[in-house]
Amino acid sequence: MSRPDEPVTVRFWRYVIPSVLAMLVTGCYVVVDGIFVGHYVGPVGLAAINLAYPLVMVQIGVGALLSMGASTRIALLVGEGRTEAAGQVLMAVAILALLGGALLALLGLAGLESWLRLLGAGNDETLLREARAYLGWMLGGSPLLCGQMLATYLLRNDGRPRLATALMVASTGLNIGFDYWFVGVLGHGLAGSAQASLIAMGFVVVATVGYFGSARASLRPARVRMRALPAHLADIAQLGASSLMMELNLALVLFAHNQQLLVYGGTQGVAAYAVAGYTEMVFTLVAHGLAVGVQPLLGQAIGGGHAQDARAVLRYGLWTVWILSLCALATIQLFAGSIARLYVAAGDTVLLAASAHALRLHLSALPFDGLAIVGTLALQSMAATRQALALTLGKTVLLLPALYGLPLFFALDGVWLAMPLVNLLLGSATAYLIWLQWQRLGTASPPPLPA
Repeated sequence: MSRPDEPVTVRFWRYVIPSVLAMLVTGCYVVVDGIFVGHYVGPVGLAAINLAYPLVMVQIGVGALLSMGASTRIALLVGEGRTEAAGQVLMAVAILALLGGALLALLGLAGLESWLRLLGAGNDETLLREARAYLGWMLGGSPLLCGQMLATYLLRNDGRPRLATALMVASTGLNIGFDYWFVGVLGHGLAGSAQASLIAMGFVVVATVGYFGSARASLRPARVRMRALPAHLADIAQLGASSLMMELNLALVLFAHNQQLLVYGGTQGVAAYAVAGYTEMVFTLVAHGLAVGVQPLLGQAIGGGHAQDARAVLRYGLWTVWILSLCALATIQLFAGSIARLYVAAGDTVLLAASAHALRLHLSALPFDGLAIVGTLALQSMAATRQALALTLGKTVLLLPALYGLPLFFALDGVWLAMPLVNLLLGSATAYLIWLQWQRLGTASPPPLPA
């Protein structure tokens, strides 16, 4: 747990740096995963994993709901000094993650063929084969995916951000090693990529269970009655709803992009979008890591009635994500071709050019995207769930008309420009809602957001 006698600056960086580093590590294995797929499976592999990924994002959404909802409730309870109740939430969410993951696996695998055809993979037998192999393993491993997400949140809430980071580093090493063996050496294709990911996730889950069962844990699991699980689920779902909706919206956005790209760019367009998506995911993970690092500090400050600390955490978080996103934007605009070559074979000049073009256009509003990510999770951490949910739903409400309208005038470029336009609008709306929260915390002026 964070120590209230520490300066806010020290607490902020003690939580944020390990959290961002952990997400950077995750981003590294996302990049390595894409490199193996791009170079060993080829453009068809990039397109297949992109077409299949909306269903994986549904899994991530369930894990995010449980993780964010439980960690927010635990942080608030700890801030109020109710550690026994926090321990009950810890035990309840662990059970819910196991049950929810099992249900996802059953529902996903039972309708796998129908899902694949809905996602657009049914018109090409090679695409269908690779997407089926990837999704079959990932859906079957739903409990591990939900468990890994929950593990990292709970470790940080227990004041162990360095341990969370260490586990992510170790799991990344496992994932890269098994990726090389399964995909590069054995030639298992996308099935091997999924197998490597699940092994890495399982390692994190087992290690975290061992930690919370040891004397090192500050927060200990407390016995919870099975009949109390629905009440815990309702409470967790209320606090984590915007995280679920965020991922479901992202899944819908990815699905809609894929369908439009199949129309305007074909399989090559989807493959170029996969390159842009891998790159975007690295940035999103870093921004999300910053938000996850801020979350327990905000929750504990609000729960303990320390408005000044909450304002300071907000200020540091917003400045940090703005600076990081400006650096990311400059890197992408200057080195788009080099980034594309990470995933695409040097001889495929057409896909290289298409991928570089997609990177420059599709990721041209990253600063506003970062502001929306951190701001939405900050609002959620302060129990401003309605505002967070409105921002999340707003992404789809705004994006779908842009995604289907802009290509009528700009063809493929219209698909690439839809997301930056929406991020610009949502980032501005997020800044306004954060300003309102700043006022509610009792200050006469808003946090100094960069111009």
